Amino acid sequence: MTLIGRGWEFDAYLTRDGWVVRFPRRAEMASLFESERGVHQLVSRFLSSKIGIPQVELRGKPAASFPYEIAAHWYIPGIPIDEVDGRFASIMAREIGTALGALHSIPKQAARDAGVAAPDAAPDESGDWLKYGLSVVSRFHDGDPIIDRAVAWASEASVLNVEFPGPLRFIHQDLSPEHVLADAQTGQITGILDWTDAILGDAARDFVFLVGWRGWPFVEEVLLHYPPVDEGFRDRVRFMSRLLTPVWLGYAYERGTEIEKMRAWVRHAYA
Repeated sequence: MTLIGRGWEFDAYLTRDGWVVRFPRRAEMASLFESERGVHQLVSRFLSSKIGIPQVELRGKPAASFPYEIAAHWYIPGIPIDEVDGRFASIMAREIGTALGALHSIPKQAARDAGVAAPDAAPDESGDWLKYGLSVVSRFHDGDPIIDRAVAWASEASVLNVEFPGPLRFIHQDLSPEHVLADAQTGQITGILDWTDAILGDAARDFVFLVGWRGWPFVEEVLLHYPPVDEGFRDRVRFMSRLLTPVWLGYAYERGTEIEKMRAWVRHAYA
């Protein structure tokens, strides 16, 4: 097998005959396979059939050689969307806007029936996860005034209790370029991965990665292919992107990877 991905929850290996096998990194991650199954079945009813979903088809029980349950799905071809040539930007904007519109149109009751809930507080926007990331990034003073301003703003904003008036939508909640696969030759989306954090929440949350990745003009281009948004939608995208990008930079510093990429994301959010 070949290692093709390493995340917070799983390590993913590709077999020679086309299976992607996920190995949980901690015991509690193995329990996500069953809840994922309902989410995969739900979104496959609403997304275009051209977009692959990693539906679990094989399960493996714990054994002496590995202590947790494992699961496998068929390999979905494509590359992370941020590796696609920029000349396909308009195609990618159309594809993303259409896909997000389909996801966010999933009826709330259908999502609840699939086991999707609305937690009391989204883990990315509150609690220890956010505070720790800001504490890490605040220790790195490199003289970039935008980064320094971002850390100061996010540290103050992180204590705010921001209420979202609704309505709640089905959201992925962990969209990032590595979770959206595309055809390198066309820019068309081929798959969306990692549905373990799907919740009922604010649809604006799924737009935050677009701000970091390609900036505000690209967000506006995506919105041309997305259903009409409410009056405060853009303000919420702005707030969340300014709050979260410095936190993600902090975790990049801690891991020692993608530091320059995350610095660019902060600059885009504060442009």
